[in-house]
Amino acid sequence: MKRFLLVLILALSSACYAGAQKIGYVNMETILKSIPEYNQAQETLMELSESYRNEIESEYSEIEDMFNKYQSEKANLSASQRQERENEIILREHAMKEMEDKYFGQDGLMSEKSKELMEPINEKVQAAINKVAENEGFGFIFDTMSLSGVVYKNEAYDLSEKIMNELK
Repeated sequence: MKRFLLVLILALSSACYAGAQKIGYVNMETILKSIPEYNQAQETLMELSESYRNEIESEYSEIEDMFNKYQSEKANLSASQRQERENEIILREHAMKEMEDKYFGQDGLMSEKSKELMEPINEKVQAAINKVAENEGFGFIFDTMSLSGVVYKNEAYDLSEKIMNELK
């Protein structure tokens, strides 16, 4: 019986302690869109991406033209000439795949530029979140954009506006 009472007291005290934690949430998309530097960084990244894509499409178009020309002349070429042209096309295709990786790969130029532009913004936002959490005693703050399992949220606990005010 004493053991049962001890477990009951521990369970109730844990529940009371857990209930004392303040929980809030933010919408990072809303916060980021309110920051001019973020919008400018997004625009810069879009322009850079478009530039790289145009360069790649232009190269692929040249390769396609090479292939079509080869197909039309193939019957008039010797075996060694055909092999040479095929190898040239294959080498250009491999070079294009390397260029795509260089621009858009995991450690590519776009990834590096994104980190360069976004890290200072993310650090600034994180500092504002930390300040609001500490000042108002929040134990947890969730980002509703990264939690696909959020099925209900009470607008009273949305800290996005406070975070945006902290960033000003």
